[in-house]
Amino acid sequence: MVIDARRVSPFVGPLLSGSRAGCVQGVFSTSFNVEFDGRIVHVGRDSDLFSCTGLSITQDDMAALAPGLVAGNIATIRDGVLRLYATMGVVEVDVNGATVVPCAVPRVPDEKSAGWAASRLAGLPLRERTGLPSSQETRRALSALADSGSLPHAVEEAVAHLTGRGPGLTPSGDDVLLGYTCCRVAFGMGDGLADLVVRKATGATTPVSVSYAQALAEGFINPVYRKLLCAATDCNQFEFMEAVRMIERVGHTSGIDALLGLSLGFSYVCTRAASPIHEVA
Repeated sequence: MVIDARRVSPFVGPLLSGSRAGCVQGVFSTSFNVEFDGRIVHVGRDSDLFSCTGLSITQDDMAALAPGLVAGNIATIRDGVLRLYATMGVVEVDVNGATVVPCAVPRVPDEKSAGWAASRLAGLPLRERTGLPSSQETRRALSALADSGSLPHAVEEAVAHLTGRGPGLTPSGDDVLLGYTCCRVAFGMGDGLADLVVRKATGATTPVSVSYAQALAEGFINPVYRKLLCAATDCNQFEFMEAVRMIERVGHTSGIDALLGLSLGFSYVCTRAASPIHEVA
């Protein structure tokens, strides 16, 4: 069985171009993950939101392939062809002709865009709908992220507290940190944050969350977050709210958690832009 991949992320392109062995890491109803050298490659359906950590195939190909896969199945890569040793035999997914999807974190040059975006998210009950367990420590961590005046150790403690917190393949705290970090990176205020998130995530949360943190540290995010940030750059109300609605529907609470992180990121940018120190600099 030979399948042509439809789209591929630039984040996993180099990984898929070499020669290596791995295994199927997890199989779900509409996607599966393969692990190579400690890195996750997500294979999803072309009809679903694209993940910056992998590639996509058609819905029909996924329906034919996924039932024959179980965690632990051997997988190999050689010259852009992913081989899966499934119950129905060897399946080849050829990535060479796939369209490379833009996944780079966009640069938002105008800090005023943060205020515009924050006001659009302010009306959404994000904190009420988040999957994060409610506690005084969690509230303190979220406040530390939103305030640009927080000391470095307070931010590090907040990241450590949120990492892996909550249930699921991507725990709620990880999704909050993903949205928050990509927002700060987009405004040029990353300050080593993405690397910090990777360090805290490694060994402390799920492999899937780690893969998203690794992608962000290398400058890549899911296209739907890119869409939202580009819309904020242009103050495009329609595109921004369309991206918000798309993110809201991700997972049980993953999308809400990520939007909460984005709102904290926009708040950080606003407070930093308004600080006298930033204005002098």
